[in-house]
Amino acid sequence: MNYKEFIQKTSQEIKSNIVDLSVERKRGNAPTQAFSNFLTHSEQGDWAEVLFFNALKESDLACIPVRYGRSDKIIAGDPNFKEFYNSYQNELDLIGKRPDILLFKSDDYRNEWGSDISKLPIETLKSIVPKAIAGFEVRSSAYLTKKFVPKKNRPFLSFTPKVEDLLVVLKWIETYGVPHFYVQIFFDAIYIISFKDILLLLRNAQIDERGIKNKKILGKIDSNPAFVIEKNPKNQYKETIHIYTDRGKILSDKIEYPKLVGSKKELAGGRLLHYVSFEGGKAEIKKDELLKLIADNF
Repeated sequence: MNYKEFIQKTSQEIKSNIVDLSVERKRGNAPTQAFSNFLTHSEQGDWAEVLFFNALKESDLACIPVRYGRSDKIIAGDPNFKEFYNSYQNELDLIGKRPDILLFKSDDYRNEWGSDISKLPIETLKSIVPKAIAGFEVRSSAYLTKKFVPKKNRPFLSFTPKVEDLLVVLKWIETYGVPHFYVQIFFDAIYIISFKDILLLLRNAQIDERGIKNKKILGKIDSNPAFVIEKNPKNQYKETIHIYTDRGKILSDKIEYPKLVGSKKELAGGRLLHYVSFEGGKAEIKKDELLKLIADNF
């Protein structure tokens, strides 16, 4: 059984009361305006992606990282945003959600691709993307792991995939067959978990459902907390899976803190948004840990 077949089989074995992966994806509605906290969060996410990309380049992996995820800076309130948003929804239906970064073996990489293939036509990418050995979805978190104080209802920090994202990640794997990983960037550490392990946790966990209107699902493996599924106000109250970081692997505990820069953006009609940008920073990753994790997913 190859990787794609294993992912398809495992996803079908997850009980629908935990996550229903048989439903048809609902297309999103374009937001009508953006806010300063959205821009700061977006800038933090962009910084995290660049940090991880540079760490891969400088890690002597004998592999080549290439940026692949959409990086358009257009936001709600900008001209033509609705057209951009609808074209993105069309892409999600066609190929699924692109991970931010792809990793290629040196022998499979072509110099003409450069370091960013995100703007290439989908038809061109059909022959490029399947050559990758890993795709990384990079997420950021505004925490210092070494100063986090565990609580009864939150014993660990977490990876935070939204339930709706599972459908579009599955679609992408179905399209290209490349192993997929979630990378969580904190300000002092980097953690990673494979999409395969996320599905296995959802399939194998013992479940405790609480609440009716604001339902919360607690998952345990061998009586130890593994994840919580709940509607998260930080993710527009979308159902989010909080997978505890101890279920993944730590890739780095050596991160140089970025410089913070105040910025502003003017929208149509003269509305100003003020936000924080992140510059610089550096991380060293454990390359042997990463290569082993990738090998385990083939």
